[in-house]
Parts: sequence; structure tokens; C-alpha cells
Amino acid sequence: MLHNQICEVIHDQTFLRVQGLGVDFHLKMESLNPAGSIKLKTAVGLVDDVQARGLVGPGTQLIESSSGNLGVALAMVCAERGLPFTCVVDPNSSEHNVRMMRSYGATVVRVDAVDANNGFLATRIAHIKAQVATDPRYVWLNQYENPANPAAHARTTAHAIARQFGHVDYLFVGAGTTGTLMGCLHYFSRHHPATRIIAVDSVGSVTFGTPPGRRYIPGLGTSQRPGIFDAQGVHALEMVPEAQTVTMCRHLAKSRGLLVGGSTGTVVAGVHAWRDRIPSGAVVVALSPDWGERYLDTVYDDEWVLRRFGPASLEGRLASLADTPSGTTYLRAQHDREAGFHVIDGRTVASVLDADPVACIDDVERAYLDHDAGRTVNPDSYFLRFPQEPANRIIALPASLSGEQAVSGIKWISSYPGNIASGLHRASAVLILNDTRTGYAYACLEASRISAMRTAASAVLAARWLRQKPRGAAELSFVGAGFIARNILDMFCADKWDIPQVICHDRDAASMQAFAAHAREQRGLQARTTSALGDALEADIVVLATTSAAPYIDHHAFRPDQLVLNISLRDLSPAIIASANNLLDDVEHCLKAGTSPDLAVRQYGHREFINGTLAQFMRSEVRLDRDRPVIFSPFGLGVLDLSVGKRVYEQALRDGSALAVPNFVHGANRW
Repeated sequence: MLHNQICEVIHDQTFLRVQGLGVDFHLKMESLNPAGSIKLKTAVGLVDDVQARGLVGPGTQLIESSSGNLGVALAMVCAERGLPFTCVVDPNSSEHNVRMMRSYGATVVRVDAVDANNGFLATRIAHIKAQVATDPRYVWLNQYENPANPAAHARTTAHAIARQFGHVDYLFVGAGTTGTLMGCLHYFSRHHPATRIIAVDSVGSVTFGTPPGRRYIPGLGTSQRPGIFDAQGVHALEMVPEAQTVTMCRHLAKSRGLLVGGSTGTVVAGVHAWRDRIPSGAVVVALSPDWGERYLDTVYDDEWVLRRFGPASLEGRLASLADTPSGTTYLRAQHDREAGFHVIDGRTVASVLDADPVACIDDVERAYLDHDAGRTVNPDSYFLRFPQEPANRIIALPASLSGEQAVSGIKWISSYPGNIASGLHRASAVLILNDTRTGYAYACLEASRISAMRTAASAVLAARWLRQKPRGAAELSFVGAGFIARNILDMFCADKWDIPQVICHDRDAASMQAFAAHAREQRGLQARTTSALGDALEADIVVLATTSAAPYIDHHAFRPDQLVLNISLRDLSPAIIASANNLLDDVEHCLKAGTSPDLAVRQYGHREFINGTLAQFMRSEVRLDRDRPVIFSPFGLGVLDLSVGKRVYEQALRDGSALAVPNFVHGANRW
């Protein structure tokens, strides 16, 4: 790739897989940028900003405070653009960085007075403010308050991570001036809110309100809270002692050939501290801000380390990290507790779900795997029935998810088929979320859309795994043209399936035509309707989404290459079930209440045609007969609603759309 300027040469696509530190993760290698660190993107963003605002003219002297890496990057950018630059540093700044800045022609000023928090940041900033106040030539780039700092990383760093991985479960970001952290937080909270952002800071830093202390390693941490910083939305904070930073840096150098900088060592130490809390298979990304050659006279100098941290850090043994344990604060959980009770209305729920529909597939996949691993409680559903109105019922689905995203709750969903004649949805629902530690309810969400979306997500997730081909089907048919069917079609489209033809069959002609119109006008698909049920059953993927209470598809022979998503559960005869591969979401749950698999087991007296669950297939624990079609029958687990609902709740809190009910719980104290 050809470039015209050195600052355009930004490597944003290089990730190194790291194994053997307790959890596998991907290290984003920012050290490959020409300035040697992630700060090149910050520098370009800051200088572009002041130039765009017309603050740079003849005689302008740009000035900034830096512990090292940003100063080097700014010196490079300013040299390229012919702009005079002054960097204010302190005794912790490495001589290597200072020499590099001067090599680019920058003026370097060192301050020595310790500030009130036992650091130097306030002293550096005070010097800059004095210069700006007395000499109009100076323009302060101000990385600590300039929104161009986080904006640069939302545009580059965060976007590159999302482009590379699609979905990230945990993202570990070091907190210095917090520009990178805030940029990643802004991007992921909007586009991928399920990603857990773990901020990693150095013990002694005051950014998160933790006690101040003396720090020796430049890069992460501050002695004055940056103006751009806002902790809301950060999942957790990991405070790493500098002794751990040194140990990790030396371990990576000697065992992996990775000569990383102090910031990277701190972040990787933070990942290591979470090794027992991250589930197997999670996608974990950590930012490596810089390389280690700038730390040869500090972190990698035996005498320097021995004088400050003692002999244990010299060896670089991971076992020694336990001698100086890090500390975790779950900021999001703390925020949730302080927020009290919230109501999330239907419009807000729809807005959050529509912003990232595919995230529901991730929610459902994670819940299925957690359920299979025994990290859930999902008892039988309970039915409230009405003797005088046997078609109507209200169902309670209690459930609980353990682990880091712990939540308990209950979905209360009604099914009134008569609503359809009056133009209403058949089902309506609410979801209550409860704190797993106290049992107190903290949120109520309108859940009919959550229920529909988790159902759609389970269908598309099954198609992903069971289709065994690129995401596509020559024909996708729907038997039943209601709200659930529409959500499933929309989810296939959101998941970018190639679907040349959509077929719809429904006994209600108006519903059938409306569904086809939605497919054509809203999704841009070729769609046709058919009054012949057999025609719809010939598609590559068949979605059954009716309100039928008993089997009516009796003698159809599905082809071995067909996938049947048996969402409505009661359309297929026992003979069809027995002739196919059958995957369920939960075997015992599905083999009850007159479902098609339940009727088949009762009729034939065995379960030999039940292969297992989708989660077991995902874990390669069950095999399918390729000479038989595959039927996926999801009974519907309450843990799926909790998984989706918890994410919707957290996003609504972040964007301020949750409706607070501050006095919902009154008089909770016993005395």
C-alpha cells in the first residue's frame, strides 16, 4: 500500500494470539505504528483537530504534556507538518523517548516538582497553562479534555477490533489519559453493547477515584482525573501493582520473545488476573500500546527493578504475581445497584434491539452454552389457564444465570389467540430482573419483542450451525405469517444470509400477503405466497411458526438436505419426527406439553431419534445422520430472555433511556 505521509502508515489490523497465560487472547499490536505506539492515532487526531479549528497560524507553537509515547508521536507528526512543538515531561519519562523527541526537532521541558497526588501530571499541566497564559503563540493540544482524543480511537482502534472479530466478549484497555478507553467504550456501547470493557490501571493512579501513590513506570495511570473520562459503561476496573507490570514484561520477553512496554505489561497482567473468570471459548482482545525498547533503562534494567521492586520481579515468574495481587472493581454492577429500579418501555426495548439485532444471536449462543455447562437454573414453565377460555393462557418462565453476568428473573407472557382478530399481537410479555445476591427486583422490561427476538435468534443460530454451508439458502419458506415469523426473517437478513427466494404459506390470506410485502418492501427480497402447504415444505430451510395446537403435517417426506426450524413445536406428526435428526434446546423441557417430539416419544416408546441439544452439537458431542433431514425444536428457555433482557437493560441505562423509579423499593432496611 502506498502512502504520501508517514502519519498515514497506521497498522490497525495486526493481532497476535497469546496462549498459555491462563486464558487465550488476542493482543492488538499497536507498537508496529511508525511512532512505536498507539499514541500515533491520538497525535494525528489532536493535530488535525486544532488545524481544522483554525488555531494554527504563522508562529504557532503547539504544546502538550506527555510521559513519553504521545510526545514522540506528536514530535513526529509536527515534524512532518512543519509545526513547532514543545513537550513537557517529568522524571519518569525515559531518556530514550526524550532523545527521540529532540531528534524530531521538538523542544523538551522537564518539570520536577511532585504534585498533591504524589505524581507529576498537575505540575506539567500547570507549566503549560502558565505558558499559554503569558505567550499567545502557544496552543495547547490538551489530550486530557479534547474530545478529538477518544474520537480518534473510536474511529480507528475500536472499529478495527470490531471489523477483525465481529463479536468480542472481553476487551482489556489500559487507562492513561483514557482517550483509547473512552474511544473504545463509545464505539462498543453503541455498536456491540454486549462486549465487556475491562479498564486496566496502575495502583497509585487516581483516575477511578482510587488512592494516589508513587508510580515509576510511564504510560498508564494519572495523578489527576482526565476531563474526557467517564466511568459509566466500563464493566470492571483492574488495578495492577507496578511490580506485576515488571514481572509480566520480563516473563513475556523471556518466554515469548515479546519485548513489550510497561503499558502492555500492565494490560496483560490484567488479563492474567481474569484467567479464572473468563469462560472457555470467549473472544478476548487486549491492547498492546507500545514496544519495550523504550523501557530498557527501567523495566528491563536489573538494577533499576531491584532498587524499586525487589528481587521477585527480576525473574519474571508468573507464580510471583500472587505476592502482589491486583484488585477488581465491578463498576457496571456497582452502577446497577446505585441506579435503583428501572422500567424499560417497549419503544426503548425495540430501539436497543434494532440497533444490533445480531447481538441477540450472541446472547442466545452464550446462554445455550452456559445452560449446557450447568451454569443456569431453568425450571419448568408454569401455566395459568382459564377453564371458561381454554385457548387463553399466561405462562411464567422463571430462570437464573450464574457467573459474571449473573441475573435471575421471570418472564410473564400471555397468549390470547383471539387478539389476532382484533389486530393485536397474540402474545404480550413483561420481564422482571432480580439481583442474584439480594433477590431484589431492579428492572421491569416490556418483553414481547425480547421474546420474539430471542426466538428468532435461536432459529438463526441453529441455521448457522446446522446448515453446514455458507450463510444462504436457495429458498427459505415460512409456514405461518405472524409476528414471530417476521422477526425470524428479519434476523436472517440482519445476519446477512443470501436468500434468493422467500416463500410464505398461511391459512389467513391477509397475513400471508402482508408478510410477503414486508419481505419485498422492507427487506428487498424476492417473495411469493402459496396456498399449497406442500409447496412451502420443499424449501431448503423451512420455518414452522404457526399457532397450531396439534400436528397437521402428517405424511410429508423431508429431504436429507433440508433443515426444519420447528419453532411452533406442534405442527409435525410423530412419524416425521421419528424419521429425522432431532436437536432440541433442552431435551427434558421439550419432551412435554404435547410438542411434536413429546408425541413421538410417547407413540414409539423410546428416544432413539432424539440426537441431543443444539449446544451439544455446537460442542461436537453429538453426530447427525446425513441421510436424514434435521429438525430443530426449541421449547424456549427462560435463560434466553434473561440473557437478551440483561443486555437491553444495561444499554438502556448507558444511553439514559431507562425510566427510573427511585422509590420503588421502600423501607428495605430491617431496622
